Amino acid sequence: MKNILSIFSLLVATSVLFGQSDPGFRQNQFNAMQLNPAQAGANDRNEINALSVNSWIGVEGAPTTFTASGNFNATNNLGVGFTALSDQIGPVKTFRLGISGAYHLPLNKKWKMSLGLNAFLSNIAVDLPSLTTTVSYDPHMVSALNSGIQLKGGWGLLVYSKNLYLGVSQPILGNVKFLNANMTQFVQSPSFITYAGADYKIDSKWDFRPNLVYRYVKAFPTYLNMTAIFTYDKKIDLGLDYQLQGSIGAILGVEINKALYVGYGYSFPTSKLSRITSQTHEIAVRVRFGKTKSGFNFQNPRFFN
Repeated sequence: MKNILSIFSLLVATSVLFGQSDPGFRQNQFNAMQLNPAQAGANDRNEINALSVNSWIGVEGAPTTFTASGNFNATNNLGVGFTALSDQIGPVKTFRLGISGAYHLPLNKKWKMSLGLNAFLSNIAVDLPSLTTTVSYDPHMVSALNSGIQLKGGWGLLVYSKNLYLGVSQPILGNVKFLNANMTQFVQSPSFITYAGADYKIDSKWDFRPNLVYRYVKAFPTYLNMTAIFTYDKKIDLGLDYQLQGSIGAILGVEINKALYVGYGYSFPTSKLSRITSQTHEIAVRVRFGKTKSGFNFQNPRFFN
């Protein structure tokens, strides 16, 4: 039973890390609202994003994730947004639906600071009977686990200028609890996230947009994601992505027109997973609409991309 619970704890913790808490995506421009509620209203225009991820192709029970988000400018200083997430890894399914709000305070003519809060409903279900165990009719494995609908919240801080941005957040506060079992010892603590990015103009056609995302989860390995994106003529993005002790990959994005952007990410593992799988795919779509924000004669950066 101890071995089964150890495997289960890994599945649940991985699900919480990549689903319930903060998904480890490469195309973070489509995932900023999941990382930090202070991103609400930080973009120049309103936008809706959708992102689908198929990880560890060829592995039974591999993670599949879908997210959608909306980021809207209510006023020059107030932003609102929504997030939705559906994630499955092995027997663990996670669903989350939330709203976010952020206030943007001008610090001076070049810098702004945003404070954000979110609230969301979440559910985690674990299909234990679907697992094969070494013990026949194990009483601990005959019933599925379910967290029920839980109300949670989080916070975030964002400081940004035309060419730089820095964010810190805890998008989820509190631990996961199940209705029919005490699994606290098998579920990791909420994560702490910090990230930074920049926009360097190389010449009249090319821009360089590096970003760095760090997640801290107690008793978990260090999660560090580094991305370098080169943008041609503000329409085509070409990038490389590296996750410490995790994977290396490439990113391609194309702005079809002023309203529509399509992105694709591919990666392969650099860890022991490379023995059984060789690829992860991400496909993303973004739709932008509305007029560009012009308050305080301030130009917002392009976050992550």
